[in-house]
Amino acid sequence: MTNPSPPFRLIALDLDGTLLRSDLSVSPRTRKAIALARDHGIEAVFVTVRHAAAIEYIVEALGLTGEAICCGGAGLWRIPSMELVEEHVVEAATAREAARRIKDALPDARIGWMRPDRTVGYAPDYPEPLLIGSSYRQDPGEIDTPVLKLFAVSPRLREIGTSTVEALFDGMVDVSHHHSGVVDLVAPGVSKIVALEKLCASRGISPHEVIAFGDARTDLEMIRWAGQGVFMANADPALHAEADLIAPSNDDDGVAVVLERLLAEHTPTLREVTR
Repeated sequence: MTNPSPPFRLIALDLDGTLLRSDLSVSPRTRKAIALARDHGIEAVFVTVRHAAAIEYIVEALGLTGEAICCGGAGLWRIPSMELVEEHVVEAATAREAARRIKDALPDARIGWMRPDRTVGYAPDYPEPLLIGSSYRQDPGEIDTPVLKLFAVSPRLREIGTSTVEALFDGMVDVSHHHSGVVDLVAPGVSKIVALEKLCASRGISPHEVIAFGDARTDLEMIRWAGQGVFMANADPALHAEADLIAPSNDDDGVAVVLERLLAEHTPTLREVTR
């Protein structure tokens, strides 16, 4: 008997707080579920604020091929070769000015930036530990190359609304992520959902053929857009109403639980195995 077609063609995956456990590992159960989806011809695509250098160990753990959306949509990398195939940069002069405005508004802010060549720059006062990958120290006022994104860390960012942060920049950059005392700044018009829509269009994949997983407000647009939008149990409860499904938490293998169930419902042989 021929098995029915899978319920979706592409899995859009946020990483931190979603696919990854709190210790930043990929659980054996999650590896198995992603492999099972791939066996059914379903593509898994990372949609993350991380830089490409910080996803390599995850790509290797899952044995993925294809492309990954990184830096909140500012860069598209081919995996596992880690070749940058598309970039949307903040020019150096704009990056310097944005960094200056952050420091003027939040003197305690610690600033970093991610470059297309997969290196990460940090202000001299940026705290350890540094992110995965090649890095260097530099005064943000001396940034001399385009960057994919800037990021700033300050306890005061927990108390300031996103609209207040956006008002600092007069449209020169967009706020792509604002959560837990961290803000990410990217070129105008850059976002996870814009990059995901473009990638899916290039493959002839419609929204109803996508299942998207996330845990934060930066994932909200792709959760709404996808045919199946899934927030994790560890997401802000205010976001849960926007999802089609609520998965168990990232530490309870929520992505794997949902994929196993949906694939079992559409695959008789799998249903016998997982019963």
